[in-house]
Amino acid sequence: MSTETLTYDVFLSYSLADASVAELVERALQEGGLDVFNSTSMESGAKLQDRLWRALAESSAIIAIVHPQGPVASSIAVEVGAAKAWRKPVYVVHTERGDVRLPDYLAEYPTYPIARIDDIVRSITRGLKGLSEDEQQILCSVYSEIGIPTDQLMVQPASLDKLAREFNNRSPTRFSGEQLVRELLQLRKRGMLQPLRKR
Repeated sequence: MSTETLTYDVFLSYSLADASVAELVERALQEGGLDVFNSTSMESGAKLQDRLWRALAESSAIIAIVHPQGPVASSIAVEVGAAKAWRKPVYVVHTERGDVRLPDYLAEYPTYPIARIDDIVRSITRGLKGLSEDEQQILCSVYSEIGIPTDQLMVQPASLDKLAREFNNRSPTRFSGEQLVRELLQLRKRGMLQPLRKR
């Protein structure tokens, strides 16, 4: 099957120096039932970059694998930046024990030692299934506090980012802004979303 036609659950972003760690992460994700894109499985060629970007665009989440003691590969910065622009959930995996220092652009994302990869699997799997009743209540509460109608959220990136940030701060499962808007539309369709109060 061509990699150009696949949709992935997870895109792995890492430097070649961390390829062995990426294999461990990939195996754990696959054992958890997730479809993983790993660039090492691709053949080199003229369309390699296009395939990478397509795989990133079609993935539901991205995991950046970093080694805190060394420099972070520029490719990770680019791929995480693209994921942020597309409002995809980003997780950071490192190989150290205890607290680690990361570049500012990675510090805003949840960070896990490799020993806790199962926590990431659970979070991504939950994100693919949609919101639980408790998470729906959290979303409705955040939506009410922000006070911006769903149709406006879709065209206001800063407001969409705020919705995702506030929700993810209160929920154990991370969702992108687009996922949350889709959930809001479903809740509104089912009559479960209270109209916003006029300010």
